[in-house]
Amino acid sequence: TTACAQTCPSEAIVFGNLADPGSRVARLARSPRGFRLLEDLGIHPSVTYLKVGGREHV
Repeated sequence: TTACAQTCPSEAIVFGNLADPGSRVARLARSPRGFRLLEDLGIHPSVTYLKVGGREHV
């Protein structure tokens, strides 16, 4: 885990292994809130953003 992710009080930064389907970061990336910029243009971004929503535990 990065220092930024460890110290972020709002848990806005999540770090982990996307290849592990059980990890928190993989579950968040697969959630309906997850999206990647420019993915529809054939670009393969490595960052997943989450749409604003209620505080949910994934």
